[in-house]
Amino acid sequence: MTPADGQILLSICIPTYNRAALLKEALDSVLAQLVGELREEVEIVISDNASTDGTGELVEQKRKIPGLKLKYFRHPTNLGFDANVLKVVERASGRYCWILSDDDLMAAGALRTLIGELASTEGIDLFLCEKSDFLLTPDRPMRFRRIMNFTGGRVFDFRKVDNVEEYFRRNKRLIAYCNFLSNIVFRREKWGQVPAKDEYVGSKYIHLYVFQMLLWGREPGVLKYLPAVLVERRWGNDASYDAAQRLAVDVKTYHRIAAAVFDDRRRIRQIDGLVIRNDAFSWAVRLRAQQPWRFWRETWPFLFRAYWDQPLFWLKLAPLAVTPGWLLRLMRGAYRRRVKGEPIGLSELWEA
Repeated sequence: MTPADGQILLSICIPTYNRAALLKEALDSVLAQLVGELREEVEIVISDNASTDGTGELVEQKRKIPGLKLKYFRHPTNLGFDANVLKVVERASGRYCWILSDDDLMAAGALRTLIGELASTEGIDLFLCEKSDFLLTPDRPMRFRRIMNFTGGRVFDFRKVDNVEEYFRRNKRLIAYCNFLSNIVFRREKWGQVPAKDEYVGSKYIHLYVFQMLLWGREPGVLKYLPAVLVERRWGNDASYDAAQRLAVDVKTYHRIAAAVFDDRRRIRQIDGLVIRNDAFSWAVRLRAQQPWRFWRETWPFLFRAYWDQPLFWLKLAPLAVTPGWLLRLMRGAYRRRVKGEPIGLSELWEA
């Protein structure tokens, strides 16, 4: 399965910062599968944003494993998330790259499944795989809908207009538009061909820009959906987000990237609609339920200016203005338990 020219087939790229304990779990999930001939065609690349928590010592221990191809780079200062993502891909040598977040896990059996796919498939620029979810620890699984409802793999060639139309018609969740980092494997050569990446450093969504340009930019690409679960996504480990700021960043950045990627105004409005339906609604509900004063002072005026001409705004977001906070908390808690499958107690449900 190794490429004839001796090139590494897959680089597992992990940008990290001060998450040594979680990084250990991520690495262990990879190393448990990196056995036999797979060590000849897979490398691990870790780009450390000046961690101070023992990350370097952890990696040095792992580098002692015989036959393991592991590159480790530590920046003298924290470059920020976006620059670190660019650096970790820049330092990779694989034909394909898989950027695995340092708090996610590789699903059991994922590596051999993926290598078999990469070695037997030609002409694919980006693989989008399924994922599972857990709350903080793997023994607390969550329940989410699948990204796509196909029993087998499906190829979308976005050089064909009908493929683009079908993809946008079928997919109403942002995860299908490359906002989650760890469930995407891509050709490194195509990543390098995307222009103006530096303009999105600091946006916290450099990957969103690159992947959408790769698929729907001036030179459209080919996506293959893999129905197999290749990654386990961790939820709940980062409570540092300010909901109002996160909402504003999402609304502005998704629109900015869509305007850069698509020439068609209809597509830009579709992306805006997806944000309303998904992230903007989720953050707005949280703010309205927990910080109503901020919702009225910051979030409602901002959302109105951004989306007043979108029918979905009036159907999805405007009703939040007249829904009692206690009811929103109850509804959000019920959604977390019944739809997402979060293992939360009654007290957590009320505080949701």
